Amino acid sequence: MLPRSAVIALALCTVLTSACKENGNDYLDAGLRLLGEAERGDCKAGWDDTKLQNTIDGTTVARCLDKTKQALEQLHKARDLGVETRELEDLIAKTEEDVRKLETMLKMVSRMSHEPP
Repeated sequence: MLPRSAVIALALCTVLTSACKENGNDYLDAGLRLLGEAERGDCKAGWDDTKLQNTIDGTTVARCLDKTKQALEQLHKARDLGVETRELEDLIAKTEEDVRKLETMLKMVSRMSHEPP
């Protein structure tokens, strides 16, 4: 028979270690949060009053790409930790495609910014 303090310590350790285990849903939430932040901020085009239109520059595209890649990493971790839904698979595929498009856009914007007017 274990002393009462040992039983309490063992129970506390069990509770604490189970609370600290990685959870796929936490990564899914983080990925969704990052995608939302990107959409509302980092991926938004700026308004140019002189041209009366939205504009986008290499810095904006790079920030958008970085945030989207961070979100994709979280979504992959969620899947690796057992979150297996059709919606997650579709979201990962869409986000991977978004990353490819943003990489292409960054190359184009960078090329255009280095060309003489």
